Amino acid sequence: MTQHHGGQRWIAHALPIRTGRVLLLHRNPGGRHGDLWDIPGGSVGPGETPAQAARREVSAETGLDVLIADELTHFVNPDTGDDEVDLQTADTETINTQTNPLQINEVTTVGIHTVTFGCFENRLDRDVSLTPEHCEFEWMSYAEATHVPLVWHVRRTLDHAEALGLLT
Repeated sequence: MTQHHGGQRWIAHALPIRTGRVLLLHRNPGGRHGDLWDIPGGSVGPGETPAQAARREVSAETGLDVLIADELTHFVNPDTGDDEVDLQTADTETINTQTNPLQINEVTTVGIHTVTFGCFENRLDRDVSLTPEHCEFEWMSYAEATHVPLVWHVRRTLDHAEALGLLT
């Protein structure tokens, strides 16, 4: 269940990066966002920060132990009630809630916050182990990742990470 904060819903993701490559997870065809490539993530639980939720989701979905780094992207969009995003109305601006925490409180029409953090492995000796939500994984370069079907926010996050020089 997605955590609600003052009427706002928060979903946290992490972009695992290893030597310039990102870990992408292929979602099972019959499930939500079926047959698209995604990154680990899920709902922010009660009492969790988005960064804590992102770390928990990486561990749960991949078995990896990661160090959460800086926030890469933060998208805000209307809550349609079905977890779908209207890309015509989605706000693609990055919001830094640490330097301007009032910015989010001033927004009244926004319902869902999708935040993604960079992350790096604490231990390189662990193999990726998938949950039934995903059918395969691959460490991809930016160029490879831009040629597979991605969940809407993943491409935008990859573009931002590439522009920052994290994927070279």
